[in-house]
Amino acid sequence: MSHFSLKDTEEYYLALSDQPKKFDADSPVTNVFFDDTNGEVFTVRSGGVTGVTVNGMDESKCTSFRMEDRGPIISIKFSPDHKILAIQRNHDNQNAIVEFVNFQDLAPTNIEYCHTCKWKNAKILGFVWPKVNEIAFITDHGIELLQVLPEKKQLKNLKSTSFSGAWFSWCSQSNTVLLAGNNGVLLQPFSLNNSTITKLQKLELEASKPVMERDVCVIRLCDATWCAIFRHSVSTASSPGPTEVWLMPLSSPNGYHHTHVLKTGLVGRFAVHVVDELIVVHHQSSKTSQLFDIMEESKVENNTAIHIPIVAGNSMKPAKDGDQLCPMYSGNWVVFQPDYIIDARLGCLWRIRLIPSGLAHSVVKDEIPKIVAVLLRRTEGRDTIYRMMNQLVTEAGTYLVELTKAFDEIHLVYRKWADLEMARNTAGQTVDTSRSPHRFPVIISQAEMCSHVLQSHIDDKYIVQVVTAYVRSLGRRALAAQHAAAELAVRALVACVCVCVCVCERGARAAQVVTAYVRSLGRRALAAQHAAAELAVRALVACVCVCVRV
Repeated sequence: MSHFSLKDTEEYYLALSDQPKKFDADSPVTNVFFDDTNGEVFTVRSGGVTGVTVNGMDESKCTSFRMEDRGPIISIKFSPDHKILAIQRNHDNQNAIVEFVNFQDLAPTNIEYCHTCKWKNAKILGFVWPKVNEIAFITDHGIELLQVLPEKKQLKNLKSTSFSGAWFSWCSQSNTVLLAGNNGVLLQPFSLNNSTITKLQKLELEASKPVMERDVCVIRLCDATWCAIFRHSVSTASSPGPTEVWLMPLSSPNGYHHTHVLKTGLVGRFAVHVVDELIVVHHQSSKTSQLFDIMEESKVENNTAIHIPIVAGNSMKPAKDGDQLCPMYSGNWVVFQPDYIIDARLGCLWRIRLIPSGLAHSVVKDEIPKIVAVLLRRTEGRDTIYRMMNQLVTEAGTYLVELTKAFDEIHLVYRKWADLEMARNTAGQTVDTSRSPHRFPVIISQAEMCSHVLQSHIDDKYIVQVVTAYVRSLGRRALAAQHAAAELAVRALVACVCVCVCVCERGARAAQVVTAYVRSLGRRALAAQHAAAELAVRALVACVCVCVRV
């Protein structure tokens, strides 16, 4: 099967941070904790007596301090403004308590206080900071949302709700808590926004297929909140079948109302990340990662959309710690949302990033337009699209059909964007673009396509066919040829005329007349309007037909 390979690219489409954020590795005297809201690693040495170090990707928030050892720490997190530190300890036979320490300029003050959970004999499963000066206790009895008043050393109850839960998952991007009840059959999400607790639509699973904590996470994707569940099917009594990832919407204001099923085709241990609106599914035993794009068009049946990886699974680019290669897909890795990886044994914190050019390193010929469409939905996809289009134009003798379809993908996005802009600017019409399922990270105008791609190929062998395909693609998307495209069509027409004159005087006569007319416009500093541009293209097409016949 024929493949397209973008020149000067590597095979990797995912990579870890160029250099990891280092911290003290886990040891008998050092405990490591991660705060997924702030993206920070806490290393607590000897219960804090010999030091607590806070490290994150933001150097300005890194700090270290000491505190008394008052018992084993279960969880430790800063408030979003780093002015309050909350600590949960393992106190046997005591009510659930969380301690607080006020901070100033990332250093502790002498102001300390604590708060006891309102439910007697409740177990605190964890706590989260929905926003500055607001903390939520997640317990096996329910959720308690509190306002922290650091100056008064007090906490004020804002809202509480009862729910019998065994474990929870937290999404800091949307402030959504998912509590699991009824032995993993019932999943109840709550939104912790606007200083209140809002109960969302519950997810009831089959009683024969309950889920465990390790197979569930809450993610933010495409401006919606989802519950991601690993579903491990069973093909025989002794052999597990391929694992699927189910994305079930929890809150979706923008049109995503059905379940998305991601087909991995693999068995084993998995983890999931979100990178540039792509779902990344890591598979430990094969040491590969797969990419899924739920914005890719797919047929919806029974309120379910099925997806396969957009490219073949591949390993992430090997990472280094200094000059040493790091073990990839290690059993010591722990993943956190949206894109963090921690290796507590090595003492390394990374973030995952997408390498857009890697998506075009080896592409089945028929899937070239699909990859262009995927890149149009990525924030850093523009440069790779330009590189792909330039190479496709150069090799148009081989890839003209795929190049034409790639033009169609680019113009489809531009058409959707233009329609939304027109609706938004139409007098008396109000459009809430935030509710639209369409995202437009990359929009390529006709002027940009001409300047970045087509103009540099004006002397190429197949430029006439390429420009013809480009202008016809504009027509299929009901887009008028603008000045840049019309001018390029005329330049290609001139080149075509020169060839035709040598072989067929009659076939070139009409093209010469149109060329003379458009050049006359240029001498008077008059831009070619739509009618003239359309006439130039028709003459160009006719000229191409003459050349082909001769």
